[in-house]
Amino acid sequence: MSDSPGVDRFGVTDGYHDVAGVWHATPDDTRRALHDAIGEPQPGPPMWFVRQGAGGSLWSPCRIRLEDGSELGPVDSLPTDLPLGYHELLPVDGGPATMLVVSPGVCPAPPPGWGVAAQLYAMLSESSQGIGDLADLAVLARWVHDHGGRSILLSPLHAPAPGPAQQDSPYYPASRRWRNPLHLRVPGVAPSRPAFIERNQVWADKRAALWARFLAGAATPDAPWRGWAAGQGEPLLQWAAWCAAREGLDSPETRDFHAWLQWCIDRQLAAVRDAAPEVALIGDLAIGFDPTGADADAFAASLAPGCRIGAPPDAFNPAGQDWGLPPFAPWRLRAARYAPFIDTVRGALRGMQGLRIDHVMGMFRQYWIPPDTGPDGGAYVRFPADELLSIIALEATRAGAFVVGEDLGTVEPHVREALRDFGILGTTVMWFTDDRPEDYPEATLATVTTHDLPTIAGVKRLVDGEEILRERLGVLGGETDDVATVVVRTHQRLGAAPSRLKLATLDDLALAELRPNVPGTTSERPNWRIPLPVPLETLLASAVAAEVAAALAGPSHDSGDDPG
Repeated sequence: MSDSPGVDRFGVTDGYHDVAGVWHATPDDTRRALHDAIGEPQPGPPMWFVRQGAGGSLWSPCRIRLEDGSELGPVDSLPTDLPLGYHELLPVDGGPATMLVVSPGVCPAPPPGWGVAAQLYAMLSESSQGIGDLADLAVLARWVHDHGGRSILLSPLHAPAPGPAQQDSPYYPASRRWRNPLHLRVPGVAPSRPAFIERNQVWADKRAALWARFLAGAATPDAPWRGWAAGQGEPLLQWAAWCAAREGLDSPETRDFHAWLQWCIDRQLAAVRDAAPEVALIGDLAIGFDPTGADADAFAASLAPGCRIGAPPDAFNPAGQDWGLPPFAPWRLRAARYAPFIDTVRGALRGMQGLRIDHVMGMFRQYWIPPDTGPDGGAYVRFPADELLSIIALEATRAGAFVVGEDLGTVEPHVREALRDFGILGTTVMWFTDDRPEDYPEATLATVTTHDLPTIAGVKRLVDGEEILRERLGVLGGETDDVATVVVRTHQRLGAAPSRLKLATLDDLALAELRPNVPGTTSERPNWRIPLPVPLETLLASAVAAEVAAALAGPSHDSGDDPG
């Protein structure tokens, strides 16, 4: 990365302004530690990003080897009809090849309308096997369709490491490229509805049943899933081998089993799509992965060893945050021709019609904590955002999927402008803004709350949230003691927003008091393990769910009217 004002050639910034506008300069020891972890930047193979149809003069005559293997030229300028994809420019004089990335430069537009945001693990039905699963998702998708909805935002389906110690947080996966088999509906496993999600027990029960089914038919050389697996190429082989080794059962049969599990997930996701083809499933791409996981192993050469992604100290978290996620070194990622990033985005989009990017500001800069240092000793590192967003636009277009960026918190002004240019929706959360819903930006996903913030019932019943949220809820939902009425009225106000997408959380529809996660807490709270307080069937048959759906689907109502 070349030098630019405020950024050295390693990508380390000179400092940052906090939310109050106070400047924090990067300490010299922090800079040195980050330089050591990043390593001396190397130029790497040349790359050229162009927007489809733009053309452009070449520095010398080149042949163009297209992604499909066919060749054009020699040519002196780029043809304007080049297809989307990753191509190569081959100089006639024998110079180094240049990777040519032809991107549409903009993501597909999302369908306007409303939907729900669901923590899949939490939405247990009477038939769930200890955790919400893809069969439950099909039920929800049909309900959303029948009530005029257009989308479902899912908690990350990323894969944890297999084994008896299952990771609870979907935002701390072993791999972002593959999916969590805990969410499979498995014949032969008894339904259960625990007080809290016990992933270790769920995995033990489901793995035993899945292994038996695999041996009973899928282990044969001519099994149908093998053709699908062959199409996934080396990344699936790597994942399956890593899983087998992690379990201590490394054999061809065990590796095949873990590849087969991914095929099963894809099939059950396809069944969800068939159940409600007009409802877009929106996947969630976590900001990073477990430093001991499969992606960390596969992408080790592109990482900055010992560093972790986090957030600087602020008024909400005076100590700062250490998320424990290993970052890509910008120059190393580019030297790999962005293959780790491309594989990750492609995997997250598989089977989805939309993609939410958690902490999308990480495409522009990330707060890094050096080895042997706490969050207060970190600094921001710049990333080549235009190139990363060009890849996202290309992969999203190929998948036919729209993209939403979670741009909450401290956001540099140019970030939202760049997101708009690439056709990526921003995010508007009622708890975070004093604006009237009627004044929300159109190019956003609008919602009342998120998985990290209090629910409406939690705020109303004084279980969670600060006084400012209670004051805001009084304005939005009216002065009444009935929580169901407040939930409906608040979503009536949300329904007045011109935002492209409007989502209600299942937690609010279920009148849940506890939010899924409280950032900064671990063992003292059952984060990511709290099921919805009522079975999915009860929730979807409730008057609150129907009235919220009507509020979001139709014209806004006067917040002084009673629901229904």
